[in-house]
Amino acid sequence: MDIQLILQHISRGNRQAFAAVVDRYQRPLFSYLGRMGLPQAMAEEIAQETFLRAWQNLGQYDPKRAEFSTWLFTIGRRLALNALERASHRLEVGQEDHLIPGEESEDHNTPQPLERLELQQQQQRLQAALRRLPLHDRSALALAYLQGLDLKTIAAIENCSEAALKVRLHRAREQLRHWLEATDGTA
Repeated sequence: MDIQLILQHISRGNRQAFAAVVDRYQRPLFSYLGRMGLPQAMAEEIAQETFLRAWQNLGQYDPKRAEFSTWLFTIGRRLALNALERASHRLEVGQEDHLIPGEESEDHNTPQPLERLELQQQQQRLQAALRRLPLHDRSALALAYLQGLDLKTIAAIENCSEAALKVRLHRAREQLRHWLEATDGTA
């Protein structure tokens, strides 16, 4: 069902229609928050808060200004940045850090223990490098590479120009490459 049609149902008093909004955006939002470097529990909490705020402020959404997904991800981004700043950039690496929230492995060809260890170490190095990036760059990378959003949409969410976004993405990729090469000799 088209998101605008769902929003019309909601505006006519069909509160149950918001469940379709949650169904459509829950996994992408949760994955995005995980890529921002949030621990799973915090990502779940912020995703719930994002949907709650979207519900409470649905009357403020203007389809002429932005796509609904852009508006929703902007809410989630702001909540995530606030939470990360409050945590003073001291995210602890947990046991579950090697999995991105919402992305469970469905591959039944289980890798050998050595392969699993190598993959886990690579993912931990990448997560550690991502956490070293400024929050705004981490957010832009997650939107570009996890969500696959176009530059115009990401620039709207990040509240910057497309040119500035391109520069930020380039610099963030280069910084990640530098840090990863320093830790294992390859990019």
